[in-house]
Amino acid sequence: MINLNKIKFSGKIINLLISSSLIFVFLFDLFTQGEILKDNFFYSGRALFSDMIMIIPNLEELSKWNLFDSEKRSSTELFNRIMNYPVIWVYIFNFLSWFGNPAIIMGVIQLFIYILFAKIILLQTNKNFYLYFFILFSPPLLLMMERGNMDCFIFFLLFTSILTKNYSSGFLLGLAASLKVYPIFILPFYFFFKKFNKKFFIGFIITLPLILWTFFQLNILIGTTPISFSTSFGIYSFALFLVKALREVFYIEIEKNYIFYFYSISILLFLFFNLIFNFLFKKDLNKILEILDYNKLNLMIFILSSTMTILIFFAFSNWAYRIIFLLPATLIYLNNLKKINDLFNYKKKYFYLLLAISPFFFPWIISTTDENLILLNYYSWAFYCLVVFLSLIFYFSISCNYYLKKIKPIKLNF
Repeated sequence: MINLNKIKFSGKIINLLISSSLIFVFLFDLFTQGEILKDNFFYSGRALFSDMIMIIPNLEELSKWNLFDSEKRSSTELFNRIMNYPVIWVYIFNFLSWFGNPAIIMGVIQLFIYILFAKIILLQTNKNFYLYFFILFSPPLLLMMERGNMDCFIFFLLFTSILTKNYSSGFLLGLAASLKVYPIFILPFYFFFKKFNKKFFIGFIITLPLILWTFFQLNILIGTTPISFSTSFGIYSFALFLVKALREVFYIEIEKNYIFYFYSISILLFLFFNLIFNFLFKKDLNKILEILDYNKLNLMIFILSSTMTILIFFAFSNWAYRIIFLLPATLIYLNNLKKINDLFNYKKKYFYLLLAISPFFFPWIISTTDENLILLNYYSWAFYCLVVFLSLIFYFSISCNYYLKKIKPIKLNF
């Protein structure tokens, strides 16, 4: 008689071996600066952890610059970029420099944590294993690991803050905000899930001096951060996409002074499409919300993950790897996929699935080995901001429906 449990276990082992082999290929290519994946699928491979090397590595070098100098450059920077990280990172790097190259150490730590996180997810996955795998190791997230971008570290601080309570939750949220500013946006939305109690407040207040120190540098950080529509997402990126489309398709040149109007138009378009989408599919969205509501923890993670991504979508032009903040919401959607699919017909279930996974899966479709169409060039990532724009209408609609149901006076427990 056939032992189905043995077959399932063997299949899982095979899947893990194949996925581990693919991860090894990526890591080997990353650390050897090889040509296996370079430029062909998800990164340019200019330097190992190239987003790290722009951070001034020690306090001695920092002392040569004024705190509010807008053009601080690291001696380790290879591409003449200005440091666009809060100065607190220099203190972290100064500590790490006791053990070796701080950029390499921090990059490896982030890489290890993310791969461990991904393997834990995959070990718990029984169905759609390769769908999970190619989302967890999708081009935007591989780009994040290759660049060593700090968004990975901020993601885990914020994710742990969501999962924990009281002192640790407040402290980790505050620490994340002091390191990269934007996590502070999620603070008001915590109150829909965690009452704003004394312990959370104390944990957050401990980090307040660091947050204020970082916020004093905000103008410099914004002014030194590059903006693009390619390899990016966000309302501002979408506005630049519209300007570029007018130039390429209709040969209409738009002056820089008018970009703000396109930014405003982009916001209105997003809200308009959200209203239309909500009007057409509100019953379906509420059904999805009911499925997610069976597990309160999963619902909280889904809503806060979606909310964080939507907030940075409205606030900034974001490089593609910042889509990591949507990852928990997408994984939870996939975890409930069978229950959700049972609610809808063939067309609808694939329509919603496509909207849910497209920010991660779409870049695989546009990947190419043609040297004239490399993924990170000016054109092949150009539509990424449009894909995320459409996908976030789906997440935004579900989140709005949740908040509208839950709006009530916030209780302060002191």
